[in-house]
Amino acid sequence: MPANTLASAPATAELEICPGTVTEFYRLFPPGCAGLVHLQVFWQTQQIFPSSAGASYVGDGSEILGLAGFVINEVPAILELRAWSPGATYQHIIYAEFYIERPYVLTYAPLETIEVPGI
Repeated sequence: MPANTLASAPATAELEICPGTVTEFYRLFPPGCAGLVHLQVFWQTQQIFPSSAGASYVGDGSEILGLAGFVINEVPAILELRAWSPGATYQHIIYAEFYIERPYVLTYAPLETIEVPGI
């Protein structure tokens, strides 16, 4: 993300995930971010991380793993990450990782009869 990126024009990235339940969200703000870099995650037009509208994550040398429970069952499932860094004099890179639990689909399979000679 370029230095001094404003909240009114954040750097964005799209991430296509498999449908399912987002169970955990890991984010890393490497040392040097100095609490100047902000991150939000959206699905469609809804802010999902942090869950409070308008809030953002910040950090400096921070690894944060948070539990979630957000269900996305649509295809394509595309998350938009928005980041900004007002007042920052250096370019920054932050990392985000999502853990997805996919639903299991149980299907019916008929049992086969096997004949064993002599029984």
